Amino acid sequence: MSSSRKGEKQELPKPLELSKGLKQLYQHQLLCDATLVCEGRRFSCHRVLLAAVSPYFKDVFTSSWKESQGGEVVLQDMSPSLLQSILKYIYTEELSLTLETAPDLFAAASKLQILPLVEICSRFLGNKVSMQNCIGIYTLAQAYNHQALLHATLQLIILNFGRFCEEDDFLRLDLRSLITILSADGLAVASELEVFQAVRRWLQFQPTTCHSLLSELMRHVRLSLLTDKEIVEVQMDSERFGDVQLCWKQLDSEERLHESGGLRQGMYDEQIVSVDAQMWEDQELENEDFLMGSYDPLAEKWEKLPGLKSLTHPACVALGDKLYVSGGICRNSYSDALYEFNSFKGQWTQLPSMSVPRATHGFLSCNQRLYAMGGWCGFHEFLNSAECFDIAEQIWTPISMMPFVLSRSASTVLKKKLYLLGGAIGLTSYWQFHRGLLIYEVSSDTWTQVSLNNGFFSAGAVAIDNGIYVIGGYAEKRAREWAEGGLVPENRHCTRKCFFITENGKVNEEIVIPKLPKGIANAAVVHWKKRIYVLGGENLTQCYKTIYYWEPGQPKWNKCPEDIPVSYEGVSGFGCTTLKIPKKEILSLFQKTSVALTAVVGK
Repeated sequence: MSSSRKGEKQELPKPLELSKGLKQLYQHQLLCDATLVCEGRRFSCHRVLLAAVSPYFKDVFTSSWKESQGGEVVLQDMSPSLLQSILKYIYTEELSLTLETAPDLFAAASKLQILPLVEICSRFLGNKVSMQNCIGIYTLAQAYNHQALLHATLQLIILNFGRFCEEDDFLRLDLRSLITILSADGLAVASELEVFQAVRRWLQFQPTTCHSLLSELMRHVRLSLLTDKEIVEVQMDSERFGDVQLCWKQLDSEERLHESGGLRQGMYDEQIVSVDAQMWEDQELENEDFLMGSYDPLAEKWEKLPGLKSLTHPACVALGDKLYVSGGICRNSYSDALYEFNSFKGQWTQLPSMSVPRATHGFLSCNQRLYAMGGWCGFHEFLNSAECFDIAEQIWTPISMMPFVLSRSASTVLKKKLYLLGGAIGLTSYWQFHRGLLIYEVSSDTWTQVSLNNGFFSAGAVAIDNGIYVIGGYAEKRAREWAEGGLVPENRHCTRKCFFITENGKVNEEIVIPKLPKGIANAAVVHWKKRIYVLGGENLTQCYKTIYYWEPGQPKWNKCPEDIPVSYEGVSGFGCTTLKIPKKEILSLFQKTSVALTAVVGK
């Protein structure tokens, strides 16, 4: 027989309040069946709870050790106050961390295999890592093989190598850690002389420096990247100490690059690169030259780069010092071409073509692959196909079809997922807006649809940390606001609105982004360092050549003093991204065959 009649309201079961009960048992020392002993102090506790949260205690209490019978476990190398903090966390989940206590708690939790506590401490230390404490935290992470904490400390050292080498902690680095740092491509040094001098300083601090140790470390210094002026300093150093022999070799450009193993991160300047900026799709092209320029936001200067043939609406993406350009339109002809620009060599290479011509398509990079998605191959010919180019294998392969045709969407990558935001799903007698976004999961080759309240297209998108900033674009007008009289009824308007979307595709209105100074669509929107830049763009009647930037947390957009250097009114619908371009003094090394320093060997 049923315990409740039809229509009667059933009461939900009450929560067990397990944590509350455990806290009371701990505070009143009830039903305790084990004792932890630390420096003579005894802590009564419950073995079943300790075994549940710690594989270490589980092994102790289920083994044949005497502790499993006598109920006492003696803990070495741990203070009573530290153990008290650990037990308080286990029973109540309450924890107070400081820079003084967190390292010891991390070490103790690692020994006792209390993984949630290890992660809490590691996240705290990772957020507090600084030039003053990074070596201590690095040593701690190394001792317990905590990869995330090792990465956080190494990144700080690598990105601040010049400052770090001046600290006394640098001199106390062990040999293995020093080699790890010296071998890093990401080392933020503009000159390899900094690395050479750092090795010299570390060696002078060692009580007994043998010649084999000097030779071993110098193998990780990229000596062939030293300029003639820097080599003079190395020669003076060798004469002063008289403990090394310099080895030389004549190298051409390719040999020098191979000998060095590649440039360091700090030997590049990250610049904003614009690819073929044209005013309108139907504008008569003045010449056949592909226009490309780089913009240095620090110096606020433009510089021309080598180009290809002219076209509008190409898509581009950068990977390190290489730029990839796909598709576009030239004199009403749609392109399926893919090109690679090597900023180190200053050369273009044509790669295998896409399966279909595309323009105004999504074009993104992830896991050393390029993804071309949607777009159109004619004025009314929209695409729902998508394909992937493996850079190593140099092969295009199809990926899952998009749920529907889509063009002019904003696109970006966040946590190895590809996002296509908004966009146009057709152009009949008026624009048809996509009121949502598509998320492509690379690992599973699947698309997910997420709805939004409003439609938009020709916006910009930038992924930073845990979300996506959507900037400007054309927003959908209500039917009664449509403007008649043109080739296509204008059911769109240029918007100043910007908003933030979370990883799952939902709008987060708590993240406030100031409105653009004016309505801008079809602009180049890029992320450079901590800033978001908006270059050029259009409204329904004109194009712009202004440049604005905004840094998250700031109250407004700022206008750059310099405009895009074009002779006509403005530019829109052009490819734009950030690209690593080698510094001029580094590039000069590779312009001719010359003698290079290749080894420094201890005598």
